[in-house]
Amino acid sequence: MKILKSYEIQAVDRNTIEKTGIPSLVLMENAGRSCAEIILRDYYYSKNIAVVAGSGNNGGDGIVIARYLHKAGKNVKLFILAENEEKLSKDNRINLEIFKKFSQDVYFINQSNLEFLKEHLTHCSLIVDAIFGTGFKPPVQGYRKEVIQMINDLEKSVVCVDIPSGLDADSPFFETAIKGKTTITFGYPKICHIVYPAAENCGKVYVVDIGLDDSFAPSYRNLITPYNIHLPEREKTGNKYTFGHVAIVGGSVGKSGAVIMSAKAATAAGSGLTTVIIPSSINTAVEINLIEEMSIPVEDSEGTFSNKAKEEIPSLINKGKFSSVVVGMGMSVNENTKNLVRELLKLEKPIVIDADGLNNLSNIENFKEILKTRKHPTILTPHTGEFSRLTGISTQTIMENFEEIGRNFASETNSYLVLKFSRMVVFTPDGNIYYCNRGNPGMATAGTGDVLAGIVGALINRLPVEEALKLAVILHSTAGDLAALEKGEESLKATDIIQHIPEAYKELELQKKLKRESLVQRIN
Repeated sequence: MKILKSYEIQAVDRNTIEKTGIPSLVLMENAGRSCAEIILRDYYYSKNIAVVAGSGNNGGDGIVIARYLHKAGKNVKLFILAENEEKLSKDNRINLEIFKKFSQDVYFINQSNLEFLKEHLTHCSLIVDAIFGTGFKPPVQGYRKEVIQMINDLEKSVVCVDIPSGLDADSPFFETAIKGKTTITFGYPKICHIVYPAAENCGKVYVVDIGLDDSFAPSYRNLITPYNIHLPEREKTGNKYTFGHVAIVGGSVGKSGAVIMSAKAATAAGSGLTTVIIPSSINTAVEINLIEEMSIPVEDSEGTFSNKAKEEIPSLINKGKFSSVVVGMGMSVNENTKNLVRELLKLEKPIVIDADGLNNLSNIENFKEILKTRKHPTILTPHTGEFSRLTGISTQTIMENFEEIGRNFASETNSYLVLKFSRMVVFTPDGNIYYCNRGNPGMATAGTGDVLAGIVGALINRLPVEEALKLAVILHSTAGDLAALEKGEESLKATDIIQHIPEAYKELELQKKLKRESLVQRIN
């Protein structure tokens, strides 16, 4: 499913009208009718409904909604935030004239009669927010800000048309915005529907097809769903080597759990063989906790890899039948580990770099050039702090411009980037972006990144890298959601996620099989 920014959806809307000949009024009618149908289904018990509309086309959608709700027998009052009809957009005025043929419950609202609005909103059971659409750029100003605060203070159920008013469609950040229980958006989801904190204001998000021509929509930014992923298949004639042998390189005294979790996750994700390569001082602890996985202890120095590791480990990997390498989990950051990461990047194998592997990578002076010239896929899985160290850009700036910075970094370094924050976003070297809107706050705990790295290490042996990463992030997030259902978010542990990977596979397979073509899709 494509995700569009505001200027992109405006271009799709304009091209659909101008080049396919579908009138804007038809699109508005489709939008309003679709919203009304969802409202009548999900809020069938609401009798008294207030539609609060703006002066632009989002307000026009609201007027169409009001008409259909009125025709369905609801007690609907329409409040328009404008001085008079002359302030409305052309399509808005046309739909207002149609509405008046069905009902006279129309009220224009401005600074002078806010108390009148508040009195009516207080007695309604549902509010439809159609004040601002995707073309709006914050901040909210004037009496409209007071209206938004009024609606939030009333704590009524609110259905938002396209986006909660006050949000920036292209950003997760906002100052004043409607707190919605449901959001119904048109054609495509927007970034504010996907990424927190804005996504929290959206509630349930439905995407409805109103007749926009998809050929005008750019396709490089997408939402990962069960319907657009590939699941690996176990060949009937295969053996354990057919399904890949993952080398997990990491660990140090006090951090043995990181490689243990990563290895167990790789096995659960379908790796034929998984071997951890670790400092010898933690081998006993690791062996006690691994059954299906193997370990290779190498010489260590003060509980971490020795200087010899930079030669010993690449040699072991080259001699063994390893098909992918995952490096960094719990390995510590020092001169020896930095040199080891540098040498591992010379391997002619796919490599996943996580955690301390990334911190060591950031200490290599010319690491961007090294990544750029690699002939095999490189996958980096940083959270924003690690990405800040890699880029030299503050975490605040990254969060405010994550899409541009992530896309540029992946292109400049010829690497695949899985950026982890409130959501996971995958960036590919050729400019594709994939958002995952699954997962929960309980996953913000130690070890979940190690689990993801192991899953990625297993799947890049089974699928093309881009498909492997899409599956890895939705599999990881789905397992986290299933674990939260059983354990609760507060007590969720990384090992709970590993235990739910098999169930997550079955869940994704079932959802993929049960796909039904529909003009309305819920995305969360």
